[in-house]
Amino acid sequence: MKRWLVFMLTLAIGSARADTPPVMLAEDAIAQHRLFYHPIPEYPYEARRSLITGSGLFELRFDYETGHLREVHVARGTGSAFLDSAAIGTLKRWQAKPRSVRKLMVPVTFTKL
Repeated sequence: MKRWLVFMLTLAIGSARADTPPVMLAEDAIAQHRLFYHPIPEYPYEARRSLITGSGLFELRFDYETGHLREVHVARGTGSAFLDSAAIGTLKRWQAKPRSVRKLMVPVTFTKL
């Protein structure tokens, strides 16, 4: 009986939050207008000049109620601490609409075109 009750509560809580997936890709959140502010990380001049390139994946966690960014984590680094730092510095300024996003996965690529 207790297991069944715990299972039903877990199921109810999960379905109550079904309108916001636990993890979204950044392009989906942008397309669905869930973000207020989302500047794109700029390729640092020093890295461009030195031909340093890389691609990484960053996890952004937002306060669901306010939309304020709480944490930025490097899920997969670019291969350069300098580029990771540049990406994190910009991603820290992102802001979501209240009650719209919990966690975003943001791919970032720095490459010379």
